[in-house]
Amino acid sequence: MAFFRRTGSTAKAIRADAARSADIDDYADGEIEADGPGFALAVVARGTVVHAAGYGLADLRSGLPVAADTIFHLASCGKQFTGLGILLLAEEGKLQLGDPVGKHLPALAGFGPRLTIRQLLHHTSGIRDLYDDDGVKAVLARCARPANADVVRTYAELGCPMAEKGIEPGDTFSYSNSGYELLGTIIEQVSGQSYHDFFASRVFDPLQMQDTFSVPDRRIDDPRCATGYTLDDRDDFIAAGGNDFDNLVGSGSFYTTVLDLCRYEQALRTNSLISETSMAEAFTSGRTNGGASTNYGCGWSLGLQHGIAFADHEGDWNGFHSYICYCLDPALSIFVLANHPEIDLSEAADVAIDAYR
Repeated sequence: MAFFRRTGSTAKAIRADAARSADIDDYADGEIEADGPGFALAVVARGTVVHAAGYGLADLRSGLPVAADTIFHLASCGKQFTGLGILLLAEEGKLQLGDPVGKHLPALAGFGPRLTIRQLLHHTSGIRDLYDDDGVKAVLARCARPANADVVRTYAELGCPMAEKGIEPGDTFSYSNSGYELLGTIIEQVSGQSYHDFFASRVFDPLQMQDTFSVPDRRIDDPRCATGYTLDDRDDFIAAGGNDFDNLVGSGSFYTTVLDLCRYEQALRTNSLISETSMAEAFTSGRTNGGASTNYGCGWSLGLQHGIAFADHEGDWNGFHSYICYCLDPALSIFVLANHPEIDLSEAADVAIDAYR
């Protein structure tokens, strides 16, 4: 698998096929200004990195350009790592997907035996998402920068955790960031490691993903970390500030580069991290109690477009935007990480897919 050599603080771009990559470059040139925020995009085709390049600026004040090794917040695309962590622990026999949540988080034993880890993975638990206005107030009542333990305590105090009256675990699909925070806490409880250390030792270090980490980590101050941007009332770019939930882990607390994601892609294709059976589990849709498909696996949305079966996810957080598309056949993956608030990342991925499939 071909990778890069760093020149100074940025990585040399990869364009294995100049004509095909030109389609991606032309798209980027039409979407962003050279002196504005931008994005990085990588393509892996049949195990080879065929395109990896940056467009626009990682930081407007310094003028640092986006490169293939620019570090972005992964936002909700990080849910697939949480799903991976749960599957790793399941393979080791340390938990089962059908376990009640309360088995591993005793403070939530009141959730009852029917609310399971699998339902959290598939977003069918039915519990309220604490990222809504009332939930945020309830969690922040504990401290200004809550940790996962504060989420667990807040759920415990709610008594009945369901989002709506009459809803039972498994009845409906309802996307829940807080549900994945609980999964992150389960990983910590079962592994005996912090979320950050678990993924560093089990995934990132073995794969030499040197620029991938979960907060808290001092590398967030790396000069290659991009600045996230939003738009003000005059459509001017402004740097996004921090968020009160920045210290929570599970729903999306990772920083990474598109090149590190290429390493991760190869490990998934070769079942180097988890078995083929567990990979199939990750890409198997959940179902409601009534049998309806959720089109969501273990941290992956699942779909079919133009005859191509794929698993993907998107994310948005603090001026960062991410999109990952893992095509099951052909073996093609697209990674797009951005700090530009108006780029259509799935459209950019479609351009890349059309160029290299």
